[in-house]
Amino acid sequence: MLTIEQFRSPELSEMYTRRYVDRLVDYHVGIFEGLINAGVIKEHDAKTLAMMYTSPVLLLIGICDRQPERESECLKRLDEHVRLFFGTYNVQESNHE
Repeated sequence: MLTIEQFRSPELSEMYTRRYVDRLVDYHVGIFEGLINAGVIKEHDAKTLAMMYTSPVLLLIGICDRQPERESECLKRLDEHVRLFFGTYNVQESNHE
């Protein structure tokens, strides 16, 4: 209901953004800050990393919601995304190049 009504109501639009975007990104900012501080991933802006990480996940979830028959394809893409992301930003992976 919120997904549909966000386009009719500025208040519901703001609520949708807070609940499904800001909260998700902020949660991952904390994770990436911890990984950066622990020296696990390269030092970059944690919010940018969070947005880069979560955007494809949200896209794939949206596809699965609309087309459940594509779930296995989306799970494969999700696995590829996570591996590429951490392969790119993982400090130890980078040291092997």
